Amino acid sequence: MRVFKELKALSSGFGLIVTTLTFPGVIVHELAHQLMCHICKLKVYAVRYFYPIAPCGYVIHEATDDPRKLFLVATGPFFINSGLGAIVVLPAITRVMLFSDSHNPLMLVLAWLGISILMHAFPSKADAKTMMQGILKNKKVGIVPKLLTAPVVGLIYLGAIGSVYWLDLIYAVAVARILPDLLVRLF
Repeated sequence: MRVFKELKALSSGFGLIVTTLTFPGVIVHELAHQLMCHICKLKVYAVRYFYPIAPCGYVIHEATDDPRKLFLVATGPFFINSGLGAIVVLPAITRVMLFSDSHNPLMLVLAWLGISILMHAFPSKADAKTMMQGILKNKKVGIVPKLLTAPVVGLIYLGAIGSVYWLDLIYAVAVARILPDLLVRLF
């Protein structure tokens, strides 16, 4: 048991190092939450875009009973980070694929920035808890929103477990590699 606690402490420290190295992704993640709050007309009370100590970022917003708003605010980073990260990394990966230009400093910065943003696409366990409380356990919410939300909450928890095994990095590299490959094949 003691070894497990020591490993957990080490991994959480290492996790903060990785998060600090990929801070642009944390910033975009929190901006995505804030943007979804704005779209859903939810008042934002406080925002921390990045801080190198856990929690590294957060958005505190007004409560809502609307399951659509809860879902959008919680899952917004997945769609925004995935889209923006793919756009940012696209020139770097495409240039490397087409011209074998892997030493260009601008392309290295774009690759780091895109991968950093993509690595923070997964909603957090706190986002899953919000959806669980506000949608799944809410007696006022109908069965359809609950059926649509339950697998997403499960995937978020699986993603949190998978991040210990670098699932967030695997996802980032997969998106960065697959999208340009598809575009090159199309054109």
